[in-house]
Amino acid sequence: MSRVAVLGCGWAGVLASLRVKTLHPSTDVVCIGEDLGGLLRSASVGGYLFDIGGTHVVFSKDPAVLNGILSLGGEWTRKARRAYISLNGYLLPYPFENGIYVLPPEQRARYGHSIISALLENARHGERKPANLRDWIVNTFGREVAEDYLIPYNEKIWKRPVDQISADWVYTPGRLPLPALEDLVKAVAGMETTGYKEQAYFYYPARGGIQSQFEAAYTKAAEAGVRFLTGVRIKEIKKTGERYLVNGEIEADRLVSTLPLREIPHMLNPAPPEEVFKAADRLDYNSVAVVGVGVRRRAPNQHWIYVPDRRYVFHRYAWISNYLQDPPRDRAAVIAEIPIPPGAEIDRGYLIQKTLEGFAELGVAREGDVEVVDVWIHKYGYPVYNLTHRESRETVEKYLTQLGIVTVGRWGNWHYWNTDMIYKKISELI
Repeated sequence: MSRVAVLGCGWAGVLASLRVKTLHPSTDVVCIGEDLGGLLRSASVGGYLFDIGGTHVVFSKDPAVLNGILSLGGEWTRKARRAYISLNGYLLPYPFENGIYVLPPEQRARYGHSIISALLENARHGERKPANLRDWIVNTFGREVAEDYLIPYNEKIWKRPVDQISADWVYTPGRLPLPALEDLVKAVAGMETTGYKEQAYFYYPARGGIQSQFEAAYTKAAEAGVRFLTGVRIKEIKKTGERYLVNGEIEADRLVSTLPLREIPHMLNPAPPEEVFKAADRLDYNSVAVVGVGVRRRAPNQHWIYVPDRRYVFHRYAWISNYLQDPPRDRAAVIAEIPIPPGAEIDRGYLIQKTLEGFAELGVAREGDVEVVDVWIHKYGYPVYNLTHRESRETVEKYLTQLGIVTVGRWGNWHYWNTDMIYKKISELI
């Protein structure tokens, strides 16, 4: 019997394992990793349910992808998106160009002029290839929107100047909405419209938090015959003829990796060329801290809120309780997400303190309402699209392909992918 080893047991790992087992039922498929779930994990603290890997929901432009995820099992609830941008005391419905209708007329005119001017420039000069993310933002949304919203927000999430971030990531299908002229004109006139329509409704597990999404796929894979070996840290991958040896113990005929692309070269035996090591080391990322706060009051009618204001340590917060099919009426769980660049000192007490201070200032949670607080740190939170991202990623992926190793997932492909895009790419690559 042939064997396929899948390295990493997060969302990408369980999907890859299930995909291989479905296509090749007689193959022994074993998924190996330190733990289960990756960023799709939830925790109950003092009776409050938190998604400890940040806010995740299911939506897709592709009906086949959406139906594929939902058909993995579990109970789902469908929600109308209630996402906002916190800007100068206003909550603008997301996305920005649609949400400006709530602003005073002079502000609507200012931002409308900004975006329309950018659209006219693009029409006049044709598509302008951006040198970096800053160029793309200004070219697409104009200077006023760039300076008030998109530049400060992106510098909060990436923790790098936007002129040091590649524009490649914004071309990921479905990643960012683009302004629609008809909607923009209506918004300037103060009329409500809905942007980013494929995400206007989203799906979320009815109960149990986002971990239930992972558990449904895990159960389906286990029932199909996938074996899971957890508590295992991958230290060595050795190519022996046409086979692979993992940690000197587990043999496999094929290898699929969802592990971080920057770490794989350091596991290979024999070692790859120096250029592969250098490319891997250039792959940049941010860690993420997720602060969970349980408050003794009902949550407002909101899901997630983007916060570009640099005074606040978090770039986004989310009322996780409202994602559930039956949100509690007398209590609410809210999380804040805080990107942390590599090498930065992590002070859990400081992160909690600054989150609570920010929540108090924004009216999210008053001190007297707070019942529980906790924080979770994840080394790998966001792949950072530095200016060498594409070249570095392709160099490492090309070498792994030469070894016959398939690499997939947010970290396996080093792309800022949502769960739907991971599902889609695994279907294409395996």
